[in-house]
Amino acid sequence: MHYVDIHTHHTPHQASSSADSYACIVNLIIATEGQQQPNTPNENGIYYSAGIHPWYISDPDQQMELLRHTCSLPGIVALGEAGLDTLASTPFILQEKVFRQQIALSEALCKPLVIHCVKAWQQLITLKKETTPRMPWVIHGFRGNKQLAEQLIHQDCWLSFGEKFNPEAVRAAYPNRILAETDESLLSIQKIYQQLADTSGIDAQLFSNTLRENVRTVFTI
Repeated sequence: MHYVDIHTHHTPHQASSSADSYACIVNLIIATEGQQQPNTPNENGIYYSAGIHPWYISDPDQQMELLRHTCSLPGIVALGEAGLDTLASTPFILQEKVFRQQIALSEALCKPLVIHCVKAWQQLITLKKETTPRMPWVIHGFRGNKQLAEQLIHQDCWLSFGEKFNPEAVRAAYPNRILAETDESLLSIQKIYQQLADTSGIDAQLFSNTLRENVRTVFTI
């Protein structure tokens, strides 16, 4: 089977069986100092996303400059994670400003946007309607309920599920709006795929094939 981990903070690992194939998108958080530059993706299917996380906004102008530079490097297939978080210490007005800049950069570079959102769903939906982006928006680590999932899907968002998820939301997103990730979990992407497939009542091979097509729709990998 083929596994794609669309958002991880871990060192990539290989598929558990020689019969499996594996790809991942490793997240890079743009900081003002010590930013590690990504390598060109190799034959093992390692790619990168880069973004300014709302928790770590410190010098927006410098961070945006670093982000633009990083996104010009090989292997960057998405922006993010970017977004809104009402629990973060960063002032919300600054979060929104930086998020808008990353939306614009996503559009300019024709790269999908991986989104972190905590308790700011209506603000996110309002921005989606206002900015009318052409590039896909992927809500990473989605844990919301079915109603919220349906609202976001109605706004043409993709939902990426990890270790913790609402089963009804997974069923609402399958088959056309679902992706999978490990984020910071110690579970393997193979295990997360199996849990999501079981929740959906779908054969594991069919589930894997479906997610592979979804990944191809969103990302250039």
